[in-house]
Amino acid sequence: MVAVILVLVVVLALAVVCVARAAALKPTLPMGSPIDAGGYHAGDEEVERFRTLLRIPTVSRDDPAKLDREPFDRWVPTLQRLYPRTFQTFELTRIDEYGILMRWPGRSSTLAPVVMMAHHDVVPTDGQDWTYPPFAAEVHDGQIWARGTLDNKLCFCGCMEAFEHLLAEGYVPPRDIWFFSSCCEETSGPTADNAVAWLREHNVHPCIVLDEGGAVATGVPLGVTSPMAMVGVSEKGHVDVTVTAHGTGGHASAPSKNDATRLLARATERICANPGKPQVADAVTAMLQELAARGSFAYRIIFANMWLFRPLVGRILAAGAETGPMVRSTYALTQLEGSPARNVLPPVATANLNVRVAPFEDVNAALARARAQAAEECRASGTAADAVSVEIAENSLVNEPSPFSPHDDAQFDYIRRCVAGVYPEAGVCPYVQTSCSDSRSFTKICDHVYRFAAFVYTPVARGLIHGANERIPVEDYKRGVEFYVAFVRGLDQLNA
Repeated sequence: MVAVILVLVVVLALAVVCVARAAALKPTLPMGSPIDAGGYHAGDEEVERFRTLLRIPTVSRDDPAKLDREPFDRWVPTLQRLYPRTFQTFELTRIDEYGILMRWPGRSSTLAPVVMMAHHDVVPTDGQDWTYPPFAAEVHDGQIWARGTLDNKLCFCGCMEAFEHLLAEGYVPPRDIWFFSSCCEETSGPTADNAVAWLREHNVHPCIVLDEGGAVATGVPLGVTSPMAMVGVSEKGHVDVTVTAHGTGGHASAPSKNDATRLLARATERICANPGKPQVADAVTAMLQELAARGSFAYRIIFANMWLFRPLVGRILAAGAETGPMVRSTYALTQLEGSPARNVLPPVATANLNVRVAPFEDVNAALARARAQAAEECRASGTAADAVSVEIAENSLVNEPSPFSPHDDAQFDYIRRCVAGVYPEAGVCPYVQTSCSDSRSFTKICDHVYRFAAFVYTPVARGLIHGANERIPVEDYKRGVEFYVAFVRGLDQLNA
């Protein structure tokens, strides 16, 4: 009886603690006053300049021989015509012919500079069925339809509009502003790395880097009805691996259990289905708590008490299509190759797995896990241990996960203050970006690298990135431009 009473007391005490912590969980407010665009509102002229640049089909290609160079040749001359003050004031350096690195000299050379980033290349539209031409930038139903409206000419133009507007006002930033835009972000080209090497050689060490990434997202999880500015503080690593299965081969009329293709199918499924134990990083915890602070009390009880519920939360997140990649590495089966003939069993079959490596481990750990799962399949199938091999794919890029940038200091709060000034209805939270960006290169010279495209992205918009009918509402574009004006205009208030 005494034991039962003690258990009840402990349970009651835990419940009281959990409820108290949940009641105390509130949205994080900016440490300073909101920073707005100073009365600036983007208009139709800004939209027309955006549409002009969207009509330039700067499509990057994995195969350099297939690159259409003419649009890239047109890019800077067009920018010089559209943004004359910017190009008269900024110092322009070309990186790898089509990459752009620009410096706006500030009032002080002793303050660490700011880097603002974008990329002006876009993915191909080959084989896609568009309602309107992808490079006409037509406006229908209040939306601009074009490749690059969401990824990533909107950030590029947002920066350009901010520079041009503030220069017209006679504004001089308190510290240097560097602007970088890659010509090959979509193909994971070397231009960002080369720009960082150039900056390092010239002793440039930014106090903050702002690149594309998250957005002012609507339709976020946990029943949150307000938009949330999702600011990426890390991004996953990346590597492609080749899984190779060996069999005897032969005629398709006499198949067996361990034919190379069947063995490959089982091995790749085992690898993909066992991506490792989920881990909830501090940044993910902070994201969940910010979301829960705007959600129901039931969610607050869970996420305000991660000391108790962290293992359960990890398992729940791992089961979600959008949240799973935030708490573990992922293995995606993207390519398969077997027999060149329909009636031949190949002696060798191969698959490509696109691996995104969680920030709490490295590429070697993710590779070792895949090899262990392949070996387990060989044992289960009764084949030789070397019947299935897992190796880094030929010509694969190998990118380790990016280190975490702080989400509780002056630089992150500066972004929060700018969001509050332009999107007062939105919350702000950190998150782990599951895709790759050029910003990973800049972690070599800066500890505060943030991934945030300051435009509203609905669930529909997020599904259109890289797809057919990419588009953005005109009013959403205009409002996003105001954020970049605020970000540059308020730099006197950045205490870093």
